[in-house]
Amino acid sequence: MMQQTTQKAKMTPLTKVKSGSAEKEKAKHLKSLNELPMPEERQEAWRYTNISKFRLNEFYPFDGSAEISVSDSTGLKEKGVILCDINTAFNEHTDIINRNTVKNNSRAYDKFTALNASHWSNGIFLYVPKNVSVEIPVNASFLISTKSAVVRNIIIAETGSKIDFIEDYSSDSGEECLHSCATEVYAGADSKINYYHINNWGNNAGNFTHITGVLDRNAAINWVSASFGGKLNRLRIDTLFNGEGSQSENLGVFVGRSREHIDITTNVYHNTAHTTNNIMVDGILKDSSSSVYRGLIRIEKAGQQTNSYLSNHILKIGEKSLGNSIPALEIEANDVKASHGATVGQVSEEHLFYLMSRGLTRDEAENMIVQGFLEPIISKIPSEELREKIRGLITR
Repeated sequence: MMQQTTQKAKMTPLTKVKSGSAEKEKAKHLKSLNELPMPEERQEAWRYTNISKFRLNEFYPFDGSAEISVSDSTGLKEKGVILCDINTAFNEHTDIINRNTVKNNSRAYDKFTALNASHWSNGIFLYVPKNVSVEIPVNASFLISTKSAVVRNIIIAETGSKIDFIEDYSSDSGEECLHSCATEVYAGADSKINYYHINNWGNNAGNFTHITGVLDRNAAINWVSASFGGKLNRLRIDTLFNGEGSQSENLGVFVGRSREHIDITTNVYHNTAHTTNNIMVDGILKDSSSSVYRGLIRIEKAGQQTNSYLSNHILKIGEKSLGNSIPALEIEANDVKASHGATVGQVSEEHLFYLMSRGLTRDEAENMIVQGFLEPIISKIPSEELREKIRGLITR
């Protein structure tokens, strides 16, 4: 990804409206929500994440909304870019949605997917026309102030377009809250999307975010994610390489504190030839926090000449923390390069004592180790403003 700086953008509240066509679509998924069981830890997609004590019905009727602020769209409109509430999009831009989106693009469907599909209340719609390059990043801020918020986003970049999109999610209440988010990202032929996701949840937040990217011929999606906080903080990113020559890089960091549990999944599906993927996700666990990282590289028979790699490294500070890493390869093609690497390590008391003997407090010593461990990934983030924001969240 090329170097760039992020300019401050004027943020304006996004007005929520009602959409009749959207309500009809949501009604189709309500039966599935009622019939599907809660996921269990023995299922591969939920291994090491126990949600048996998570009472979904306590957040019913799931009618809260996120407070959404987005970039000033005045300059975007001049280029034909559409940035609006998702309900407005279903009222006014159904032709664009139907023309560009792929039905059933996700490989996962469970109770939380059904919850989102049947109860999403608001979200954003971003559309970039053919051959349009947007120089200033588009920003979206999601604040959860209610007991529950169910969000759906759709981002479409047409052929030859370029866009940087930055989203951050947070909660401002100490009460228990549920956040569900499903985002669909469509990269048309020869388009490029730099997608930045930051979440920073309160101690009692339960977050379930599922992002799916679909790439056409020679398209590129570069993911950057940073996850912090939450009683249960689950982020899943699925990347579907549907066009030859498509490519993606996925950089992620996370920090767990106290008794937080962070659940990160990155799945890539190489469905055609000559595609390239690189994933690096590293995390820090402090106190009694826990995490699980799942990473899958799936290469179909048609995915010849694929080059795909993933790595995950977890560093534990404190003997009560627990980290799990589950990388996996499923390869049907015979002319590919695919590999993975994973480590889970513990910081020794001797290492901390050495730093403290040089005049640092224990907190300062831990922060130095954390920064040094995550900096190789952070330094790859193109935006200096985002690098500094993530560094601040890491050491808070």
